[in-house]
Amino acid sequence: MSSTLKRLLPILLAIVTLAADAASAPPLSPEEVVRAFNAALSERRLDAALALLAQDAVNFNLESAHGFTSTPGATSPLTSDLAAHWRTVAPVLYATNRRYTREVDAASIQADGSLAVVWARLRTRAEPLRGGPTLLVFAETYVMHREVGGWRIAGIANSRQTR
Repeated sequence: MSSTLKRLLPILLAIVTLAADAASAPPLSPEEVVRAFNAALSERRLDAALALLAQDAVNFNLESAHGFTSTPGATSPLTSDLAAHWRTVAPVLYATNRRYTREVDAASIQADGSLAVVWARLRTRAEPLRGGPTLLVFAETYVMHREVGGWRIAGIANSRQTR
């Protein structure tokens, strides 16, 4: 055995062991996925949050999140692309706040087969670069779909009040 192979063998064995451990780890529950999604957004790890979304996940636009975006009498589409939503919103939140956190205070889960719904009470805290801190408390409903790799977020609707 060459000296290079002798040096690389322990590294290769470690990689194989880590991969086997990761493959044998139980998949996250629907609630754990929701908590991981919000933690990743709070930690400014947008790619990690987006990795928890199902392909073509939707944001349910039940109400306008900001008063300046709603036009009286105008309607907007009921759904929009959830990944695109967070790719747009997260950089703005991160650029305008020293700190932005999303905490799941409580969660209720219903699951049947490959479908689950997680109702979560969220608390968001923002520490803007200008102005005082804000605290919002609202509910989000996560429609979850179990895929080959585990549970993914297929859609989100929330009760956040218009600001």
